[in-house]
Amino acid sequence: LTQTPNMADSLLLQAKVFFHACSTPFGRSMIAGVVIFLALLACWSKIQRTKERQRQNRRRAAHEAKHTEEVVHRQLTASQTYLEGFAVPKPKVLLAAQVIFDDLDRKEMEVIEEVKDTLRKMCGNTEVYITMSWVDQTAHKPTDEEIKKRVILGLDRSGIIQAGFKTHRIVICSSIKGKAHVARHLMPNLYMDGDLEPLQMVAPHIKDTVMVSEEAPLTIDRVKHAKNITDFFQEKKVSPPQHMDVKGKLEVSSQGKAETQDTGLRRRHATMESKLVEK
Repeated sequence: LTQTPNMADSLLLQAKVFFHACSTPFGRSMIAGVVIFLALLACWSKIQRTKERQRQNRRRAAHEAKHTEEVVHRQLTASQTYLEGFAVPKPKVLLAAQVIFDDLDRKEMEVIEEVKDTLRKMCGNTEVYITMSWVDQTAHKPTDEEIKKRVILGLDRSGIIQAGFKTHRIVICSSIKGKAHVARHLMPNLYMDGDLEPLQMVAPHIKDTVMVSEEAPLTIDRVKHAKNITDFFQEKKVSPPQHMDVKGKLEVSSQGKAETQDTGLRRRHATMESKLVEK
């Protein structure tokens, strides 16, 4: 009981000393410094929270945009993606020279007549790259610059360059596998080639890989087939008779299941009646 007044007096004395110290110029300066520090800390914390919300909003918007883009791309046909300009951003396309030109050994290369219009549309709506490998050629093999000049002249005569093709996107390789390395480096959305080996090497990593040849190869894992560039963009629709046949098969199958279920119910009903009669 005697200690309580002493403790109260002590606390009161300490409070008086504290307030007296605060009333001095040094005390007021310390209080002002603490207040300013707390205000700055509150402002910094608010700014950091605002930045974090903005980062989260940007990540969410980027994720939604990417998801929307993927959904749209899945719904687009090959023609809409690579020829009609519906895909955003512009997709990359890698074409082997052998699917574009008639004869690579000729000094004057000529673009295949059936693919000219398709190639012009593709160059106007995508980023087209052309790769070429000179394997098993004659002893008088031209230099890379001479090959590029032949390719550029052939494309220019067919109006491909005027349609939007960039001449610096021509890549010369020393081997067939070199085309696969070019594809892995560019990572195009579409890669079309007349050699199956480079296509199979990059097929797991590229969306559309197409083997261009008159006949489809026997083993063609993850690789599509087309007779030429234009043929790949032709719509493959199911004919009505085939659709009706499938529908008819489904109807017959459903009828058969219904009849089987009715037969089972009748058997169970007959069994129950016989048991009741016996009882």
